[in-house]
Amino acid sequence: MKTKAKSIEECQTLFEIEVTKETLDKAFEDVYDEIIKVANIPGFRVGRAPKELVKKRYEKSAKEEVLKRLIPEAYKRALEDHGIAPITLPEISDVQLEEGKSLIFKARTETRPKFKLKNYKGIRIEKKKIAVKDGDVDKTLDNLREANAKYVGIENRQLQFGDYAVSDLDCFVEGKPIHKKRENLWVYVDKDSITPQLCEKMTGMAKGEERDIDVALPENYPDKTLAGKPARYHISLKEIKMKVLPNLDDEFAKDLNKDSLEILKKEVSKELENRMRLGAEVDMENQLLNKIMDDNVFDVPPSFVARQLSYMVEDAKRRLAEKGFKKDDLDKRGKELAGKFKNDASRQVRLLFILDEIASLEGIKLDDADLNEAYKSISAQTGKSEKEVREYYQEEDLVEGLKEKLKEEKVIKFLLDKAEVVEKD
Repeated sequence: MKTKAKSIEECQTLFEIEVTKETLDKAFEDVYDEIIKVANIPGFRVGRAPKELVKKRYEKSAKEEVLKRLIPEAYKRALEDHGIAPITLPEISDVQLEEGKSLIFKARTETRPKFKLKNYKGIRIEKKKIAVKDGDVDKTLDNLREANAKYVGIENRQLQFGDYAVSDLDCFVEGKPIHKKRENLWVYVDKDSITPQLCEKMTGMAKGEERDIDVALPENYPDKTLAGKPARYHISLKEIKMKVLPNLDDEFAKDLNKDSLEILKKEVSKELENRMRLGAEVDMENQLLNKIMDDNVFDVPPSFVARQLSYMVEDAKRRLAEKGFKKDDLDKRGKELAGKFKNDASRQVRLLFILDEIASLEGIKLDDADLNEAYKSISAQTGKSEKEVREYYQEEDLVEGLKEKLKEEKVIKFLLDKAEVVEKD
């Protein structure tokens, strides 16, 4: 057997493989012998048909079987001959198969990138000091009051700024509706709203009143084809609501299942401290990984990048869909999103190879205890038993992915332990 291997791009190798005529003849001989034993040809008993007739009738099937047998074995030997470890299945092309001649074909595969790691120990990173200020606690308490506000109906006055107008609303441009009728829509009547002119002309309305209001749609209106155009709103005011915030006192704390306002403040401060600590840890990790990726630049397998890019685009579409974007609009933005994430996808794939190389160099491995601890943690988060979690990961073929994630976490912890940490305000 003859083989040639050449790098056609970074992380891609093309093999040119020739299987000898003798090997090919032997393979055909074996295949036809097996076919003769089961061939059902009219006029002959099974296993008694002439070989030439069997060859004529089953030529196509025989060729397919010969290729199934010879190509994988020849490709395997080519890898061994050239000492190449593929990371993807091969793409087979240019197959030349004819009885009495050699079998010739090409195989393209992707390989691990070759790179020499720059120093990854002692990387300098900054750690933010954890300091909860009184203003942080006050802001959180204000947010809690907002979240627990009551909306009280107003019966004895007209609509004014700061109220909420519960309304049925239609909007027309050039006499045509620009959206379906909005029923029971809560409109916050505010000078800084997206349509301040509308809010201003709504003031003075009474409960049960209907009013036509002419305004120009704002220049930053979401539908750019309508931005700035004259519009007529037809509004039916059904209710006027006023937001009433709870007093910041012990009663408010008790409504939140705390014994007193003082205890609530302490728990808020502790929660803010935990969040700051977590945020600081995430920030340190990001600094570390970005530094490693910036210092170690090399080409990575295209199929890995394509797979990561596809995942990132679909994840972005899912998050935008949750915010109300239409599927058709998101599908049209596929190329735009792909262009936006292409560089990040390449960096993420590069990081995977970097972390894997560090794990190899430092002997960082995963053991059964790590996996069991992960199952235990997932069990606590999901409320499922450890047995259920383990069975789910096994049945869904997710164990290897979990192992890779856990190994990466161990490598990152190792890097953080070896980093030079400088505390800053």
